[in-house]
Amino acid sequence: MIDLLISLGWGTLSMTKEKAEKTVDTLVKKGEIQREEAKALLKEIMERGEKEKEEFRQHIKNEVQNALQKSDLVTRDEYKQLESRISVLEEKINRSENDEKQSSL
Repeated sequence: MIDLLISLGWGTLSMTKEKAEKTVDTLVKKGEIQREEAKALLKEIMERGEKEKEEFRQHIKNEVQNALQKSDLVTRDEYKQLESRISVLEEKINRSENDEKQSSL
Protein backbone atom coordinates (compact mmCIF):
# COMPACT_ATOMS: atom_id res chain seq x y z
CA MET A 1 0.00 0.00 0.00
CA ILE A 2 2.78 2.45 0.90
CA ASP A 3 4.57 1.72 -2.36
CA LEU A 4 1.39 2.66 -4.19
CA LEU A 5 1.24 5.97 -2.33
CA ILE A 6 4.87 6.68 -3.10
CA SER A 7 4.47 5.91 -6.77
CA LEU A 8 1.54 8.34 -7.02
CA GLY A 9 3.68 11.44 -6.54
CA TRP A 10 7.17 12.52 -5.69
CA GLY A 11 7.37 9.87 -3.03
CA THR A 12 7.67 10.34 0.68
CA LEU A 13 10.51 12.78 0.20
CA SER A 14 8.10 15.48 -0.90
CA MET A 15 5.13 14.42 1.20
CA THR A 16 4.26 16.73 4.05
CA LYS A 17 2.46 15.41 7.09
CA GLU A 18 -0.72 17.25 6.07
CA LYS A 19 -0.57 15.82 2.56
CA ALA A 20 0.04 12.32 3.92
CA GLU A 21 -2.87 12.65 6.35
CA LYS A 22 -5.14 13.82 3.55
CA THR A 23 -4.11 10.92 1.32
CA VAL A 24 -4.59 8.37 4.10
CA ASP A 25 -7.98 9.89 5.00
CA THR A 26 -9.03 9.59 1.36
CA LEU A 27 -8.06 5.90 1.38
CA VAL A 28 -10.10 5.37 4.56
CA LYS A 29 -13.13 7.15 3.08
CA LYS A 30 -12.89 5.04 -0.07
CA GLY A 31 -12.76 1.94 2.11
CA GLU A 32 -9.36 0.87 0.81
CA ILE A 33 -7.92 0.74 4.32
CA GLN A 34 -9.38 0.54 7.81
CA ARG A 35 -9.17 3.41 10.31
CA GLU A 36 -6.82 1.30 12.48
CA GLU A 37 -4.48 0.78 9.56
CA ALA A 38 -4.46 4.49 8.79
CA LYS A 39 -2.40 5.46 11.86
CA ALA A 40 0.23 2.81 11.18
CA LEU A 41 0.35 3.74 7.51
CA LEU A 42 0.74 7.43 8.29
CA LYS A 43 3.54 6.69 10.76
CA GLU A 44 5.30 4.51 8.18
CA ILE A 45 4.98 7.18 5.50
CA MET A 46 6.45 9.85 7.76
CA GLU A 47 9.31 7.61 8.95
CA ARG A 48 10.15 6.61 5.41
CA GLY A 49 10.01 10.25 4.34
CA GLU A 50 12.47 11.26 7.05
CA LYS A 51 14.78 8.42 6.07
CA GLU A 52 14.65 9.44 2.40
CA LYS A 53 15.27 13.09 3.28
CA GLU A 54 18.34 12.15 5.30
CA GLU A 55 19.64 9.92 2.50
CA PHE A 56 19.07 12.76 0.04
CA ARG A 57 20.92 15.24 2.29
CA GLN A 58 23.83 12.83 2.62
CA HIS A 59 23.92 12.27 -1.13
CA ILE A 60 24.00 16.03 -1.79
CA LYS A 61 26.71 16.50 0.84
CA ASN A 62 28.83 13.79 -0.79
CA GLU A 63 28.34 15.29 -4.24
CA VAL A 64 29.37 18.75 -3.03
CA GLN A 65 32.46 17.33 -1.31
CA ASN A 66 33.42 15.46 -4.49
CA ALA A 67 32.96 18.61 -6.57
CA LEU A 68 35.11 20.62 -4.15
CA GLN A 69 37.86 18.02 -4.22
CA LYS A 70 37.88 17.98 -8.02
CA SER A 71 37.97 21.77 -8.23
CA ASP A 72 41.05 22.07 -5.98
CA LEU A 73 39.29 24.60 -3.74
CA VAL A 74 40.39 24.91 -0.14
CA THR A 75 37.90 23.66 2.43
CA ARG A 76 36.96 25.73 5.47
CA ASP A 77 38.91 23.36 7.73
CA GLU A 78 42.01 23.60 5.55
CA TYR A 79 41.68 27.39 5.51
CA LYS A 80 41.42 27.53 9.31
CA GLN A 81 44.47 25.28 9.66
CA LEU A 82 46.48 27.54 7.35
CA GLU A 83 45.27 30.61 9.20
CA SER A 84 46.39 29.08 12.48
CA ARG A 85 49.79 28.17 11.09
CA ILE A 86 50.26 31.70 9.77
CA SER A 87 49.39 33.15 13.18
CA VAL A 88 51.98 30.94 14.85
CA LEU A 89 54.62 31.96 12.29
CA GLU A 90 53.76 35.66 12.71
CA GLU A 91 54.19 35.34 16.46
CA LYS A 92 57.60 33.72 16.00
CA ILE A 93 58.69 36.45 13.59
CA ASN A 94 57.51 39.19 15.94
CA ARG A 95 59.31 37.59 18.90
CA SER A 96 62.45 37.18 16.84
CA GLU A 97 62.34 40.82 15.71
CA ASN A 98 61.76 41.97 19.29
CA ASP A 99 64.67 39.83 20.52
CA GLU A 100 66.94 41.33 17.85
CA LYS A 101 65.92 44.88 18.79
CA GLN A 102 66.60 44.23 22.46
CA SER A 103 69.95 42.61 21.81
CA SER A 104 71.09 45.55 19.69
CA LEU A 105 70.35 47.99 22.48
